[in-house]
Amino acid sequence: MIRTYLELELKPGAAEGLASLFERERILETSADQEGCHSAELTISDDGLIALVTATWSNREAYDTWTSRADRSTQADELNSFLRRPVGPETVGRVFDVVRIANASSTA
Repeated sequence: MIRTYLELELKPGAAEGLASLFERERILETSADQEGCHSAELTISDDGLIALVTATWSNREAYDTWTSRADRSTQADELNSFLRRPVGPETVGRVFDVVRIANASSTA
């Protein structure tokens, strides 16, 4: 399993707009619906200046399928209105191997 991290530097005051774009375009849901994706998350720093998009994937091939979608250039154009540094259809996150996982124990 791998986890991907894509860090986006936001313009001041852009966090809510970015979150709305992700909701309207169902970016996380579309990712999670793709075969090989286990989860996808959008998190925003307390100061609203960094967004972190993370996801877990079965393998690198599943992530490569996600990042090679034809609609990425359209989404990049919309994303860039919220970002301090533009992204393009070639922008991908950093990839890490998930080595160990621990889940909270149930005490019920």
